[in-house]
Amino acid sequence: MTLEDVQDSISSIVPSFRLDGRIAVLTGGAGGLAVTLSKALVAQGAHVALVDLNQSVVEQAANELIQWAQSQNINPIPNISAWSCNVGDSNNVDSCVAQINEYYNDVADLLIHTAGYCQNFSALEYPNEKAAALVNVNLLGSYYISKSIAKSLVDAGKPGSLILIGSMSGVIVNDPQPQVAYNISKAGVIHLVKSLACEWSKYNIRVNCLSPGYIATPLTKHVIANDPSGQELQNTWESKIPIHRMAEPKEFVGSILYLASQTASSYTTGENLIVDGGYQCW
Repeated sequence: MTLEDVQDSISSIVPSFRLDGRIAVLTGGAGGLAVTLSKALVAQGAHVALVDLNQSVVEQAANELIQWAQSQNINPIPNISAWSCNVGDSNNVDSCVAQINEYYNDVADLLIHTAGYCQNFSALEYPNEKAAALVNVNLLGSYYISKSIAKSLVDAGKPGSLILIGSMSGVIVNDPQPQVAYNISKAGVIHLVKSLACEWSKYNIRVNCLSPGYIATPLTKHVIANDPSGQELQNTWESKIPIHRMAEPKEFVGSILYLASQTASSYTTGENLIVDGGYQCW
């Protein structure tokens, strides 16, 4: 066996996590998790379209990402752009995706959908309009952005990978905070992924879900540090995690790159990958 044969053999077995030439749409693009994931995408060669509700905030995130890439001597730096979009508005979503595709003169083939939010109300006291708004953004917004990306891929005859961010809250009930609307929205996201994966497999579009546990994002750390009951809440959460700590955003990079890779996860679709430090085991 020649050296060339050995290299060919290795490359056919060991997957690549490079994303060169891929166009990634990253919603919630200015959030704590997305900031870390965007660096990983750029480091792996993907062009990144950051999408968030506030244009000025997401533009700042894009500028900081470019500065980070320059500091890491990434050359060439992939094309990084910033877009404003309300994912809970289907027309806004379709318009935003169309503009992204036009800007890149291609079709985005990778979605990492982190946009969403949580509220804590007891079920009996939850204002109906607030519950409806949350489910609209977290669940229907996940459907709108997935559908818009997928339509473009189908029209272009191009394969793709869609990764929705669910939550362990979609399979368990968090304690002590009451968050019924968030829980049902994330449970819906998990089953949405399964439904879309089955429908779109014929188009070579894979749809998967990453469900994190508690994440020590800058926002979470701020809340814990400034809320009178923050430290007690953190202690309660961590006491129920076998690893006994919250996750750092970088600990989800490997899962995202696996699901994004066309070789590493080529046979993975409709999956809900729970990364929660073992929380649901107890």
